[in-house]
Amino acid sequence: MDFSLDREQIAIQQAAEEFARGEFDPEAALEHDQLREFPSEIWKKACELGFIGVHIEEEYGGQGFGRLENAIIVEAFCRQDSGIGIALALSDFGSEMLLMYGSEEQKKKILPRIAQGKGIITVALLEGGYGLASFSTTLRKEKAGYVVNGEKSHVTLGGLADYLLVACQDDPDDTASQSVVLVENGARGVDVASMGEVVGMRMLPWNRIGFGLVSIPPENIVGEDGKGMAQVRDFLNEMRIEAGAMGVGIAQGALDMALAYGKKREQFGRTIVTFDAIRNKLADMYMETELARLVTYRAAWLFDNGNPEPRSALLAKAVGAKAAYRVTYDALQIYGGFGYMKEGHIERFYRDAKVLDLFLEPARVERGFLADEVAGKRA
Repeated sequence: MDFSLDREQIAIQQAAEEFARGEFDPEAALEHDQLREFPSEIWKKACELGFIGVHIEEEYGGQGFGRLENAIIVEAFCRQDSGIGIALALSDFGSEMLLMYGSEEQKKKILPRIAQGKGIITVALLEGGYGLASFSTTLRKEKAGYVVNGEKSHVTLGGLADYLLVACQDDPDDTASQSVVLVENGARGVDVASMGEVVGMRMLPWNRIGFGLVSIPPENIVGEDGKGMAQVRDFLNEMRIEAGAMGVGIAQGALDMALAYGKKREQFGRTIVTFDAIRNKLADMYMETELARLVTYRAAWLFDNGNPEPRSALLAKAVGAKAAYRVTYDALQIYGGFGYMKEGHIERFYRDAKVLDLFLEPARVERGFLADEVAGKRA
């Protein structure tokens, strides 16, 4: 059993850290957060250097690496800046589903554009809550193709995405009959509106998207018609690993900042890092971060080795998000009053950590899914 990264993975980690240090300017990040702007220029540079879509196969314009390498990059980016890191990580949100279930034509058309920074993809899944048993957004078959009708909420990057993967209900009377369809943003009948102000992840547009009798051709069905829910579950399991990596990066970044601040802040003639109360917090923060990293890396390793274990993916998201929230909270306490000032930056990490806890699904829902894995589903 080897817990160390290999040479290539270490090189990827170092390259990602170097890029983040050089490109993630703290003052620019603060401005992006305040103005709710997606960091487009940084995203384009990240794409040019191959950091985005690193898991996409080489034949489709990616680097052909696995979820572990992707987790390493996401962690490094979020460690340097939570907001920019999350925004870059989610610029290819949905490429995973295309890789697993998309047709050859869909992959060749879309994935190279995502990896090269020429397009953004996202998934339109939620409809006001976290339930996935049945959707109000419907897919109706017609002679020339299909018609999508309904509305999705909390669509990340919905206003900027070129491509939308939309989860639809085929048969209102059969909850198991669902499909995922590819809709190009800007198509007739697609209406994008802002969800309004958000607390964290402010560099991502959060949108409500209406689909008013949107016509799509038959070739825009992703995967097998009527098997969309299984595809969504597989996609969410893969994304939980990435969310765990976001949590690890946010936690590590907050720990870095708290430790640096504790070494320079003086009280009663001593730096506060010499006080037992601060030292105990730092020890707890380190333990939370390392635990989340080990759990997330293991889930990614299992996925890459052909064993995408749902409970490991759930653990990665749950433990990663919890570590991010707890560590950023303690970092705020170490900073004291300065931690609540925007210029201190730690408050952005705290806000992003809180939203990460709700991303994909909140902890209470994850706990239910994990209970299903451990104890079996309820009768």
